[in-house]
Amino acid sequence: MGSDAVLMVLSLISSFFNAVNSLYAKKIVGEMKDNNSFIVTSFAYIGILLSFSLPWMYSFEVNATSISILLLVIVLDTLANVLFFLSMERIEVSVLAVYLALTPLFTFIPNAFINGFNPVVLISVLFIITGVYFLNLSGKNPLTPFIELKKPGNLLGIATAVVYGVSMVPTQQLLIHEWINPVTLYFYRAIGIAVLIYLIYRPKVWFPSLHGHITLRGISVIIQWLCLFTALKFADGTLVVALAYTSPLFAVFLAWIYFKEKITAAKLAACIITVMGIVFTIS
Repeated sequence: MGSDAVLMVLSLISSFFNAVNSLYAKKIVGEMKDNNSFIVTSFAYIGILLSFSLPWMYSFEVNATSISILLLVIVLDTLANVLFFLSMERIEVSVLAVYLALTPLFTFIPNAFINGFNPVVLISVLFIITGVYFLNLSGKNPLTPFIELKKPGNLLGIATAVVYGVSMVPTQQLLIHEWINPVTLYFYRAIGIAVLIYLIYRPKVWFPSLHGHITLRGISVIIQWLCLFTALKFADGTLVVALAYTSPLFAVFLAWIYFKEKITAAKLAACIITVMGIVFTIS
């Protein structure tokens, strides 16, 4: 298997676990009944799990630039996680997954200033906007999607995609300059997010009955993000993020299986059209 194929597989593995982890998070948050408790405990568990590998895997070149970029990544990803869980309270997981499919576009925009503008992304934008249109279409009123987009849950979903997309740019810079490796980066990211959210909100952080679920999801999240970070280190950021966010198709069917969310024709159309837009982005 060639290197391009390996990177594609890593990105798609990340995409699958992205869908699984979103659904698993919804289950755990429902039992905790507090987003901030979940964010702190889940990322603290991830940090603890990763710490066992650090004696062998730790790599971080400390300088003013690397520290500044790392802190920027932690702040952006903390904001993205807060927005993500606020969105998940208000809209279905499968709907949120389609909004998150916008993420590659917001990675592309800043990358365009770094690597040059590629007009093919305009085709992608049209496909993804059409997908979001179908996702929100209800009844026969063609203005319904524009009305639905104004709802807080939908706007939060789009805001999540914006912040996640932008955060991938400094993340990739850390990796391609080899200032840090994927394991060390995700360790600092996890601990940083947990500490920031705890200091701001001081949520409850001890849920012994959920220890098994948090640990299992932590392992799944580590797989998702290490696959993504490894691919980011070697391939074009927009391409990797686009592949990693093909999760709407996974999310629709997983949400149907575990949460009995209905698979409507609009959802299927939205997923298919959004993925087609992503294909244009990476072609």
